[in-house]
Amino acid sequence: MNAIRTVLTAAIAVVLLALPAWAGTIVDPTYGHTITVPDDWSPEQITEGEDRVVQLVSPDGNAYGEVRAVHVARGTTAAQLRENFAATYLPTALLAGSAPETFSGVAGEVAAWTFQMDGQNLVAGGFFGISGPVGYVLVTITSESQFDAYSPQYDRIFDTFVPGNLVTTYAGEAPATAPKLPVPPTPATPPATSLAPTDRTGTAMHAGLVAEPHPELGFLIVHKDTWVADQPSGYSLRLGLAAEPMPSRPSLVVEALAGDAYVSLQAAAEDLKAQLSGLPNARFDQEGPHIIKTLTENGAPLQGWSFGALYDVNGVPFRQLTFIFKRVDPSVYYTVYVTGPAASLSTHKPEMIAMLATLKMIPFGN
Repeated sequence: MNAIRTVLTAAIAVVLLALPAWAGTIVDPTYGHTITVPDDWSPEQITEGEDRVVQLVSPDGNAYGEVRAVHVARGTTAAQLRENFAATYLPTALLAGSAPETFSGVAGEVAAWTFQMDGQNLVAGGFFGISGPVGYVLVTITSESQFDAYSPQYDRIFDTFVPGNLVTTYAGEAPATAPKLPVPPTPATPPATSLAPTDRTGTAMHAGLVAEPHPELGFLIVHKDTWVADQPSGYSLRLGLAAEPMPSRPSLVVEALAGDAYVSLQAAAEDLKAQLSGLPNARFDQEGPHIIKTLTENGAPLQGWSFGALYDVNGVPFRQLTFIFKRVDPSVYYTVYVTGPAASLSTHKPEMIAMLATLKMIPFGN
């Protein structure tokens, strides 16, 4: 994000501030992007239409940052993303300049504006990039006299940003479903044996991938064969990373509960949080509504709720992300847990989020 400063005409001496300790990583449940925030900054996640926004405020309240994910139509450019953002949120600002930039693997541009508010001269700087069907806006707003003083902290925060991969279809287009894996033509005379991996219906798949259809629970998920079902249950599926020992292995759990188990998604979240609250150092964050567009019923995304949790297990910090969905016909609550030791989960999170993106509702059956 250092490139933001190159498009400003003001030359102000850089004052390096003491860099703060880091808090947990925020994982957006809708788009899947992440950012890590210092523990003395105040983050808040909000939803504006289909946009997901993480708002950041400095300890003294004089600096503001924002990470915004926007569901965009096919063909949208970074310049259009910038222009739309400025017209909506900075209508009176003067553009100081813009320049091409690639940030965290996302191609786009940086730009800066100057404007006045309540008698203060303010500077807004931002990165605007397009990653498939998602546009990312990373913006800072500070007084002109303090912009360079806060820039080291802005850079350090935004350098932790990682784009997500949960949304795979463009705005206005049909939602995607679980990946359709190519099926080779059936030979006229099948061989006596075959080494090709198959899903539980016998369909051949790419090597290393396993499809787990569970009609008794009403869902299907695709995962790598390095993740195994390690705790059989009649109402849930748990996939654990086979290379890690129990009970400290990262795991993804999908659980189905009767539709009358809770009166609402929020009630479900409160009950699940209560179950975790007795664990050592239990605390919660990132709570709010969300939609994962690939998880649909009759073509419409399921409504959902999510929250994050931190707690200790035998002195080891654990991280858990909980997603709750309500299926209408038949009436079923699904809870999905992405959980494991915080250090290990950080390493394997992209792989686990990719698995979550393949989750698909299927008809119930035996």
